[in-house]
Amino acid sequence: MALHNLLIIITIFLSLFVFFKKLKLLRDDISFSEHKMIGAENKSPIVLGGIYILIVFFILSENSSIYLKITTVLITLLGFVSDKNILPNPKIRLFLQIMILLGLSYFEGLKINDLRLDFLNLLLVNNFFNLFFTVFCLAILINGSNFLDGLNGLVSGYYLIVLLSLLLLWNNNPNIINLEKDFLILILFSLLIFFIFNIFGQVYLGDSGAYLVSLLIGVYLVKFSMNNDFISPYYIAVLLWYPAFENFFSISRRISNKNNVSSADNLHLHHLIFLFLKSKSQFFKNFLNPSCTVFLLLINVPSMIIASLYASKSNIMLIIILFNVSLYLLTYYFFSKNFKDKK
Repeated sequence: MALHNLLIIITIFLSLFVFFKKLKLLRDDISFSEHKMIGAENKSPIVLGGIYILIVFFILSENSSIYLKITTVLITLLGFVSDKNILPNPKIRLFLQIMILLGLSYFEGLKINDLRLDFLNLLLVNNFFNLFFTVFCLAILINGSNFLDGLNGLVSGYYLIVLLSLLLLWNNNPNIINLEKDFLILILFSLLIFFIFNIFGQVYLGDSGAYLVSLLIGVYLVKFSMNNDFISPYYIAVLLWYPAFENFFSISRRISNKNNVSSADNLHLHHLIFLFLKSKSQFFKNFLNPSCTVFLLLINVPSMIIASLYASKSNIMLIIILFNVSLYLLTYYFFSKNFKDKK
């Protein structure tokens, strides 16, 4: 990516930040969402993620299709009405998401062609099944990313690690097809600048930003997998396991506890760790949100590095996924037990 593009990204972010901060626009209203209030050390951050990333994408991503550009606008608008509580019903939002993703997947020809299992691959041969399976995976990713967005910097930081892992993969596999390295670095630097302000609570991704970032990276990874069939599909699963499993586990937990599946709560893993650190030393109280975010990001780094070094090995990818899920469940058990003991 040329230096002038980096300067454009920095200029866009700072201009938007100063403009909306001075006019007190796009302030986040956390009062209607218990989920948002946990990590809200700054009571009036600017929800800048969606509009910032959308503008950067439109200005600097010249080769993207009109279908993807239309979809980014629609998904950002859907996230915006969620941020402003204009459309509070999550079931309606999910329905609209699926309609948007169906249109994008159909017109872009997005497909998941290989899961390294013959009986599943036979199902994927059916275009109708493949379309809905691809949409299902993207919807899981988008909503899982939104679940993670309860701490400053967690989503933006997580996807920074994903993008760095892809660059590590490219560095070790020069025969990779259509990496679109310029697009990768464009999104990476956009997120890096945002992350610096995000982790200290000056700006929020909001639903609009979480939807958009996960959509762009999810679509990129689907295309990447389609063009590089020597890379295990489970490598993509390793990169995206955390938001996807957070979605699955949160829904399963609510069903098990006979709670409303669509209602927000503060029992996500990152919330429990946040509350645990809050009860500890003064250091954590002074740097509570960054401490929790950095902890969660760092424990994901080793598995992504290993996955990027052995990306063609499905057996290694499955072991990593199993390890990550087990670690998540054990960690959740520890912190949830601590949370219940203090109640």
